[in-house]
Amino acid sequence: MAVTMSRHAAILDSLGGHQRVASLLGLKPDTVFKWRERGIPYRHWHRMLALRPDLTADYLDRTKPKGVQSRRRMAAE
Repeated sequence: MAVTMSRHAAILDSLGGHQRVASLLGLKPDTVFKWRERGIPYRHWHRMLALRPDLTADYLDRTKPKGVQSRRRMAAE
């Protein structure tokens, strides 16, 4: 079975990797590393949008790894 990288992992890689993003956001590297699989938590989206102005909240929501929902989507259901 092939392992596919989540789009959120690709976003982290485009910013220099999880350690660099953790440093920029003042978080522990282990915390940000978990985002590669789980997706970037909703509460940090505004900070990620500041780092990558070409991103949108809609894109982050649509590309969240399967089985993981944003709080916004859960509230709408």
